[in-house]
Amino acid sequence: MIDAGPRDPRDDRRRNRTESALEALTRLVEASRRRAGLEAVTVSDQGGFLLAGAGAHRLCEELAAWAPVMAHGADNDTVPTSLDSFESRTRLRRLAVDGIEIVVTLCGPGAAESPELEAVSAGCERILGQRSAS
Repeated sequence: MIDAGPRDPRDDRRRNRTESALEALTRLVEASRRRAGLEAVTVSDQGGFLLAGAGAHRLCEELAAWAPVMAHGADNDTVPTSLDSFESRTRLRRLAVDGIEIVVTLCGPGAAESPELEAVSAGCERILGQRSAS
């Protein structure tokens, strides 16, 4: 049985906790980028606004703007565009947290095989979901 009593914060396995959702998201994507050796990891809203990013700032801003377009790409669009250069080295997932859609994007070599998309998506649900519950 799990004891629900008060815990000593020094026993917590995670360090450097924060109450700020944006800071927590930034720490999440930075840890993920380092683990996977990626160029960038971003979390953006469906309007292309960067919520949190890890990697070169300009690349993060471009990925945030690009992700909603690719997440809702036209099925009959077969003409190559400059966005194809991103598509070949990125992986993204669209998800909703409490009715708000966000897009998680991984960019860099190995993005297609990386399990970090699952980890960042789950982290976003945990961080953003707990904020609205409190």
